[in-house]
Amino acid sequence: MELIVKGHSGYQIDIVREGNDLYVYKRCSDADKATRLMRQAAKQEQATTHRHTGFQTPHILAAEQNGDNASIKMEYIYSRNFMEYFESAGFEQIDYFIHTLIRYIEEELALSPLQTIDTRIVTDKFSSVEKTVNTNPHIRKDERLANIMEKSKRLLTGINEWKMPIGICHGDLTFSNILFTANTYYLIDFLDSFIESPLLDIVKLRQDSAHIWSAKLYTKPYDPIRLGIICQKIDSELDTYFQRYDWYKGYYRPLQVLNLLRVLQYAKEDAIIDDLETEISKLLYAI
Repeated sequence: MELIVKGHSGYQIDIVREGNDLYVYKRCSDADKATRLMRQAAKQEQATTHRHTGFQTPHILAAEQNGDNASIKMEYIYSRNFMEYFESAGFEQIDYFIHTLIRYIEEELALSPLQTIDTRIVTDKFSSVEKTVNTNPHIRKDERLANIMEKSKRLLTGINEWKMPIGICHGDLTFSNILFTANTYYLIDFLDSFIESPLLDIVKLRQDSAHIWSAKLYTKPYDPIRLGIICQKIDSELDTYFQRYDWYKGYYRPLQVLNLLRVLQYAKEDAIIDDLETEISKLLYAI
């Protein structure tokens, strides 16, 4: 299997033919990753019971953990990735994709009542991320990083009440975790989120539409101008639509800062680190 979107997950992914059918196998040999993989498989299979307009989820056909080793078997979907789709999609198709994303979030919201969460859930997550950022040997410890961490801490600890929809979310709803077919979209690689909220799915979507994250990990040639136009359109319509919700207006920016810091904490390449610090700074200094 040729991986064309690289990442930092550390999982081995293979496409295997068994008889006349293809299956995806995802494996690891690490205790922590094995536990996460089992939770991921359970969440993805649970998602197959939720009927979302325009989206489907591949079934997890087997999941097994033996000590540090774990593997899952998933049905293979004949599809295109986000970049292949965006390279050929017309604006009517992009409009449909945007509206389908919005419907998906609204269907999550219908199952996620507003709740006030303990502020320590956010501040403890920031403290954990801050520790990992500061011990990452690939990140230069300079004045820029110090300013980013200090302003991020003030932003996140300065909110006295976090009230948002709590219930369900994909957990890693980036473009790279959406498969595109002729008739529908498929969601893969569900993850547990430290807050199970549809707001976190909006944050992950805009990680790609506003900050073009998945494209930075794409390893094949593409048209950056076309991608920029499409992402700008998607981002503008998502942001405009969700401005109707107070929880979005109040919490999107701090949670996106925290989200990008969570990506930064494991970054290894200078260009990626510089891009992330730049994007976080833009959010921190946004009016």
